Amino acid sequence: MNISQSEVLQTIAMALECEPESLNLNSALGQHYNWDSFGHLSIMVALEQKYNIEISEENIIRLQSVNDIINFLSDK
Repeated sequence: MNISQSEVLQTIAMALECEPESLNLNSALGQHYNWDSFGHLSIMVALEQKYNIEISEENIIRLQSVNDIINFLSDK
């Protein structure tokens, strides 16, 4: 899948209800002020809708950072 980093950051920011500028490749679950367990599920739903994919429970657990998410989407 051809994705852009800025597009992924925008999608995550929308799910977390924060500014995209507050995120970077190292932003992760528990390390960003809005990225808690609820925020994580919101991100996964937003990604599924944006990219028309299904994210398995195993991958939901594994995708813990922006970098993880970008790598996962790039492999699709």
